[in-house]
Amino acid sequence: MRIDFATMLESLGFSSITHSDEDVSKFLHNVKNKEHCVLIFQSEIIRDKIISEFFNSEFTNNTTTAIFTHNPSKFNCSKIIEYNELIENQKLVPNKINEFLVTVLDESYNKNYPKIVCEDTAWFSEIGLFKEHQESKIPEKILNESTIMCCYNSNKLNVEQLKTVLKTRNFIILEKPFSVYAKNIIQN
Repeated sequence: MRIDFATMLESLGFSSITHSDEDVSKFLHNVKNKEHCVLIFQSEIIRDKIISEFFNSEFTNNTTTAIFTHNPSKFNCSKIIEYNELIENQKLVPNKINEFLVTVLDESYNKNYPKIVCEDTAWFSEIGLFKEHQESKIPEKILNESTIMCCYNSNKLNVEQLKTVLKTRNFIILEKPFSVYAKNIIQN
């Protein structure tokens, strides 16, 4: 199934704000705290390059970095939690997610706001916990005092799941075409 993400995003109220590798890199380096962006990808190689750029030490000095991952040795982060630690008895354990995030926030005290990545967020869908993950609540303090990027392999989600993910964020990074989309803000 081939999805035209540009058209889908425009129908959901997004506009493209950048189209070049250089501009996407600048966005990744400068995305502000309180922002929760989504990367839609198909290639894990591209995903890993984008995550590495998001964590680029040239732009993250004095910043705590954290990742939810399957492979803890893949990225050099301050804090790491493996996805298998988030499941008990085939159920999502939101408390583990929140405890990890609170620890990350505590560690970043007197530093820049932390940068957090969920390397394979579509994994929740693969194990049948898409709805539970989407409905789990992250404490407002964590959302307000960190920058988060969730990575979704579009080949692992159906169209309705993709729309659910896209509707809930202000910034979407696309692998194809390599670009960043921002939700249009209507001002009164």
